[in-house]
Amino acid sequence: MEKIKQQVAIARRRMVFRKFLAVATWSVFATLVIAAIGLAIPKIWVLDVDPVAWMWSWIGGALGVGLLVATVWTYVVRNNAIEAAIEIDRRFQLKERVSSALSLAPDDAESEVGQALMQDAVRRVERIDVREHFPISVNWRALLPVLPALVIFVLAVFVENATQKEPVQAATGTALEKTRVKKSVQKLKERLANAKKKTDDKDLQETDLLLKELQKGIDELASKGDADRKKAMVKINNMAKDLKERRDKLGGADKMRQQLNGLKNIKSGPADKIAQAMKEGDFQKALDELNNLQEKVRDNKLSDEEREQLRQQLDQLKDKLQEMVNNHQQAKRDLEKEIERREKAGDLDGAGKLQRQLDQLNSMNDQMSQMQQMASNLGQCSQCLKDGDAQTAGSRMNELAQQLQDMQDQLDELETLNQVMDEIAMCKDMMNCPQCLGEGCQGCLGQWGQSGGKSDAEGGFGLGEGKGQGARPEERTDTNYYESQVRGNVQAGEAVRTGSAGGPNRAGRSFEEVKEQISSELSEDADPLVDVRLPRKERDHAKEYFQRYNKGE
Repeated sequence: MEKIKQQVAIARRRMVFRKFLAVATWSVFATLVIAAIGLAIPKIWVLDVDPVAWMWSWIGGALGVGLLVATVWTYVVRNNAIEAAIEIDRRFQLKERVSSALSLAPDDAESEVGQALMQDAVRRVERIDVREHFPISVNWRALLPVLPALVIFVLAVFVENATQKEPVQAATGTALEKTRVKKSVQKLKERLANAKKKTDDKDLQETDLLLKELQKGIDELASKGDADRKKAMVKINNMAKDLKERRDKLGGADKMRQQLNGLKNIKSGPADKIAQAMKEGDFQKALDELNNLQEKVRDNKLSDEEREQLRQQLDQLKDKLQEMVNNHQQAKRDLEKEIERREKAGDLDGAGKLQRQLDQLNSMNDQMSQMQQMASNLGQCSQCLKDGDAQTAGSRMNELAQQLQDMQDQLDELETLNQVMDEIAMCKDMMNCPQCLGEGCQGCLGQWGQSGGKSDAEGGFGLGEGKGQGARPEERTDTNYYESQVRGNVQAGEAVRTGSAGGPNRAGRSFEEVKEQISSELSEDADPLVDVRLPRKERDHAKEYFQRYNKGE
């Protein structure tokens, strides 16, 4: 009997699996047809969706739903054991021996007739190979899902998604451009209002004045109904120049904060938290701790031992800050000498690179002056503690607290300016985006870690937790200097001389003329680019060009 059940089970599995293949062929075919229609939608109409996510959602969903439908349907209409036994009898011409033996009641199976029937059925079943007459094969209908799969492949690989087409009529194009300008400028206006609130709360007077002027210009631009995109971008760039100059001037504050990481190995004492906060660049925390310490010094709440520890800590901080100032001055002198030496040797390219480094050091002059004053106040405060003059020590701490407050204000102002400059850059990207018409979408805001309608906390295009997708924000690069040359890729054919190019082999240019250009032109800002966003092929071409440019090819 076990042999009969074993053969019936094999036949039943093969019948069920073959039925699953037949059902899956039609269900997957139907779902892939629906997926092909879904993939064709963004090829016809412009949709603000991620093309990769859209494609794989349809493909994966179609396959998953098709297989799920086939599985459920096969389970519902699956064959039972009796049906499998009847099919064995029919295909092997066993004259219902297997089905009769399998359907015998227990009492009938124990009778002589039942035993004879079962023995005969077992003897017959042992001689057959069920797999021979229950093959797992497919017919031409199994190729049906290939047809929509080919359509999906063509749509995904060879057909581009629809984009906002340039209207045939110039009037329509002008209207769309005005819409982009108006909406993007309105977005910038709202963002500037938020930045203005921060400057009001932190009492950043200079930045507040600059933002007022910028807001005034943006309001005028937003009120114009006939704003031209290029003119609007040029005007925004001109208004942002003052902000950029102010940001560059404050850039030394951030570099000074990085230098304060060198405040290490300070002796233990009452000023531990102040030294640690300065090392971390948290001037606000250092200011709070200094105020607490000042109150203790003024009220004579420090023991003699703590007072001596504080004096030694202040001396150490003074020496560390003075050492940073001295190193800064020495680095400037060394660079000036090296620039002069390279200019005399004719190494203009090397001199230009060193001049750039010197300009960066010079941008920190104001902050180094503040650091010098802090070192002086720390030294005087230490001397007052040594002399037992708590009142004068408290006065010096007041001056030190004011200097820390000034540094914190500079960092707050720098942070605000960086935010405003990013907002302006995002506005220009939205103004150039043909997909969202100035509203903001992944296409124009993806590189800023944002997407249309999402907050900053949600992450952006290619950012956030998990597996990312898309381009991440590019690091801001300095474009203020022209230092190298682009070597032409000379090919076969007739050459036409169109003019003279500068270089070490060109006669007629004096050494002093080149020297003046190094000192005057290397620090000038590059003109802002206001052209539209390049298509992908042109962007790849430009990227390759700049890579070769940087390698000096």
